Amino acid sequence: MTHVFRGAPSTGAIPYQPRPDSAWRVKLAFRVDFDNEGHVEGEGFLLDLAEATVSGQGAADMLVSSMNLLRAGTVTIFSMELVRRGQHDD
Repeated sequence: MTHVFRGAPSTGAIPYQPRPDSAWRVKLAFRVDFDNEGHVEGEGFLLDLAEATVSGQGAADMLVSSMNLLRAGTVTIFSMELVRRGQHDD
């Protein structure tokens, strides 16, 4: 499977804050590999956005922060879609 982003989360990233009043969200399919073995995968994972844009690095940083993944290593984002709140099941 191809990927949109593959890399390590930023060490100095701003912590993710849910924004229940935001108009935009990013919908992700991803895999996070841990430094101490193992991984977690997800599909259809939604994160609130402050604006209608996000980079692959930004999405990876928000994902790791939102799930409090302290030992996150490589983050692979397989798909990333911007959606308006209410245009999807949530």
